[in-house]
Parts: sequence; structure tokens; C-alpha cells
Amino acid sequence: MDSFKVVLEGPAPWGFRLQGGKDFNVPLSISRLTPGGKAAQAGVAVGDWVLSIDGENAGGLTHIEAQNKIRACGERLSLGLSRAQPAESKQQKVGPPTPSPTSRPPWAVDPAFAERYAPDKTSTVLTRHTQPATPTPMQNRTSIVQAAAGGGPGGGSGSNGKTPVCHQCHKVIRGRYLVALGHAYHPEEFVCSQCGKVLEEGGFFEEKGSIFCPPCYDVRYAPSCAKCKKKITGEIMHALKMTWHVHCFTCAACKTPIRNRAFYMEEGVPYCERDYEKMFGTKCRGCDFKIDAGDRFLEALGFSWHDTCFVCAICQINLEGKTFYSKKDKPLCKSHAFSHV
Repeated sequence: MDSFKVVLEGPAPWGFRLQGGKDFNVPLSISRLTPGGKAAQAGVAVGDWVLSIDGENAGGLTHIEAQNKIRACGERLSLGLSRAQPAESKQQKVGPPTPSPTSRPPWAVDPAFAERYAPDKTSTVLTRHTQPATPTPMQNRTSIVQAAAGGGPGGGSGSNGKTPVCHQCHKVIRGRYLVALGHAYHPEEFVCSQCGKVLEEGGFFEEKGSIFCPPCYDVRYAPSCAKCKKKITGEIMHALKMTWHVHCFTCAACKTPIRNRAFYMEEGVPYCERDYEKMFGTKCRGCDFKIDAGDRFLEALGFSWHDTCFVCAICQINLEGKTFYSKKDKPLCKSHAFSHV
């Protein structure tokens, strides 16, 4: 193995795609290059092992951690790589290919495919629609999908040492196969249960024992927006015991998405805190502080008062619900009705 270092000058894109990672139990390596891209021009090749990223050992990084590390490099990306030396040419019997970093099928390592799954959630793989918080972002997930091309060192055997059998057609699998949700499949028979689309690439969702491609899953199970009534396929806003597109739940005044900020309802529509105070905010005549939403207050003498601030200007007795007099816009109790203020 030859180890070497390359330095790519930014900004991104860097012109390569990673595969593997600690969560796949496969070392990080280069799975794809953009022709003429920065990585290709620097001599990076498909199949190169990634030993370090920006000086940090990459051996213990998960796929997502490695991606985030690369994104954080900014204007300069330093990679420590290792490349296997070409083997000497010898005549040998042609057999089925064995797994290698360059022969792993793309559906086993494609981030867009992998990040949709969580190994600790097999009854409901999708998590983007189930977060009870405010906007629900897509989160980093570990793939529960594996793939093989001709099996492992046993030559065509599955991970348990037996010849894999397709869970769909129940026939012995010879050649490449997928392992998903604990079962082996011919790649062409791992299909959406609704539209029949082959799910080799692009990801899938499992719900109630059935497998769906993303579009079919969204049609069946994605929640609807309370405002536009369309299906929500990205971030979800949970508010007022309903679900919303983030861009549909906005301040009625400034039209800015409210997201996870405080908001107030007025005549059935939401307002951000700033606009609510500007449009509906009221100051207490007694203490000159704002009357917040939820504060008890009363209207008297043409002004608004906190219930605890409406007191006699002389003796400070509370006048809420009592007979009072006024002089110079100040409330007075019956005892001090004719006092000088």
C-alpha cells in the first residue's frame, strides 16, 4: 500500500464522493470522482482509502462524521490517502468477483440512500415526520442496508455462512444481492410495494411490514399542511396541534417563518413577538411596563392597567371592582376623592 497526501484548494465542490465508514464496518474510501474535478486533477483515484481528513485520523469516523469534517474544511482540504499497488499479472481461473472498495454497489454507500435509515427503528424507518418538536430537520442516520457482490471470503456465502436466498422469490441468489431489513434480495426484486419501482438506489421507507419508495411513502403517510393542504415532505412545523410546512406557518404581518420562536395569536392568525408588540402591545398606565399576553389587566380612565397597578394614588389601596374617583387621570378611592394630588 502506498500512502500519500493531497491538498485541494477550495471552495467546494471537491469532486469526489465517499463510501464506507465506521458505521458500515468498512474503511472510508473514494467511491466516485467528477471528471475534471479538483480531486481528479490532484491525482485522487476511485478506490483510494482515506486515512486522514484535515490531519485527523479518519479510521474512527462514521460516514456522516467524515462528510461533516470535509464540509468544515472551508477553503482548503487536506486528505491522507492510501492506494493498493497493482498486483502482478498471473494467469488464473476466472471466478465471481470478490468485494472490494471499487466493486461495492452504489446503493450500499450512497449517502442519499444511507441517511434515511436508523438501525434502532425497524418498525418505522422514517424519522423526519415523527419529531414532536418545532421544525423537524432531516437528521443523520446510519444505514441498515448492506450489499454484496458475490459474497464474502466464503465465495458466494451470506453473512451467516449460508448461501443467501431471496426473500421475495425464495430462490438461491448467485451474484450480487442486497440485505435490507434482515433479509437478502435480488437487487431487481427489492421493489416498492405500491408502484413496483426497483429500489437499488434512492432510498426506501418501511411501514407496517411494507417497503415504499419515497414518493409513494409521502403520498400514503406524509402529514398534510394545515394551511395549503399539501403533503409535507421536508421540514415539519408542529403548532396549534396541527402540522404545517415551515414556509406556511408565518407571521401575519412580516410573513417571516416563525419556526421555533415565540408567537402570539390574534383573531386566529399568528404574529411573531416583535410585530405583536408593535401592533397590539399595550403599556400599563400605572407602572409604564408592557402588558404581556396572559397578564390580567383592566381598562379605566381611557387607559390600560395591570390589575395590581390600578390603585388609589394616595393610599395605594387596590381599586379593582370598587367605586373610584379620578383627578388628573389618576384614580382615587372614596376616602381620598377630594384630596390634593
